[in-house]
Amino acid sequence: MLEKLLQFVLKLLPKPLKNLWDKYENIWRYCYYGAWTTVLSYITKFAGMWIFERLGMPIETHAVANAANTIISWIICATFAFVMNKKYVFYSESKEKGDLLHEILTFYGARLTTVLIEVGLNELPVIFNWGKTGVIVMILISQFIVLAVNYVFSKLVVFRKKNETAAES
Repeated sequence: MLEKLLQFVLKLLPKPLKNLWDKYENIWRYCYYGAWTTVLSYITKFAGMWIFERLGMPIETHAVANAANTIISWIICATFAFVMNKKYVFYSESKEKGDLLHEILTFYGARLTTVLIEVGLNELPVIFNWGKTGVIVMILISQFIVLAVNYVFSKLVVFRKKNETAAES
């Protein structure tokens, strides 16, 4: 569905913008699916905020609830991002089980690095008592930082083509 939406929009682009798309398609695709992953992240985090608040553990004052909320959202979003990146951004076709296992392990391994960054950034408003507004602002800011770092990991490590690896050796 998301790919069909993208293809529909691409048909509407004027020639100069279509040429720009073609030149940087990989980056644009990553941004497009990254934006959807970010939307999913916001939905899951704000739903989690609401749930934890109803449980009497508002995340702006409960560090454990805040971290749990971030980690639950991360699991959902990392899985969505893996599928989208594999299929629609980097067009990775794992022909062997070992290749798929390598992609999964390196993808989630790289994402573990960025979830630590995200948890750290999202704990700042709790530690420094910035309140709910501080939590929301940091959620928004952290997503952009994580998106950029994840692109570098995905492009250079996870979905790297075998011929790119061989050429560098």
